[in-house]
Amino acid sequence: MAVTKINEFMSKIGVKGGMSLTTGFDVEFDFDSNPDCNFKSSYYDKDVVHMLCDEAQLPNVQSAVGQINGRYLGEGSVSYPHTRIFTDLGLGFLCDAQLTPLKFFNEWYEYIYESVEGVYSNSYDGLRTSTSGMTAKGKNRSNRLRYMGDYTCTLKIVKTEPNKDAANGRAPITYLLENAYPYSIDSVPLQYGASQLTRVNVNFYYSRHQIRYGFVNNQMATDSDDPEFGNFGTTTVNGVQRGEN
Repeated sequence: MAVTKINEFMSKIGVKGGMSLTTGFDVEFDFDSNPDCNFKSSYYDKDVVHMLCDEAQLPNVQSAVGQINGRYLGEGSVSYPHTRIFTDLGLGFLCDAQLTPLKFFNEWYEYIYESVEGVYSNSYDGLRTSTSGMTAKGKNRSNRLRYMGDYTCTLKIVKTEPNKDAANGRAPITYLLENAYPYSIDSVPLQYGASQLTRVNVNFYYSRHQIRYGFVNNQMATDSDDPEFGNFGTTTVNGVQRGEN
């Protein structure tokens, strides 16, 4: 039966905890999930990197298909799926004055191609006057590719929703991207004019993903009386008041 009244709509949506908002998500890089990974970044401040991720997307699902012809008279071609396809993923990050996300992903990318002696360190005191004496590495240097197990991690994208405890208190769905690594870091535009926050966009490949579903219908939204979060305080469903846990 179609829902045509606003109170019926609010009742059904309120039971589900309200509507989902695109502004709620968390991103995590779990290197501990891969015991063979040897990458240890000196710029991986988890709280800062995760907090500054301001753009993400939940991975899509896609199948490669083949075709069968002549199965039935007059039917024509019929497509059937035979292989799961996992496409690349892009994440966007705001940058603090230390450019922590940019340093972290550059170090991760360099680790993939760096020689077995270790990642080349080009740190300095951070003063503009110190850059005048910098020189490039030797032209005859080598770049050796590491084994995939040495640099991949599990990338977690958690879709969050608010509840009475926190802005990300609910997690209705979580994607676990296996063997994820950055394959490209987009150029970072710099220009004079109106000042804007510096952003860096990073693209990832991964082997496949898993999906975990969370069932948190019994948790209220942030304000139990706010219609924006389901109108629990004034909604009765099947004769039961939804204003309390």
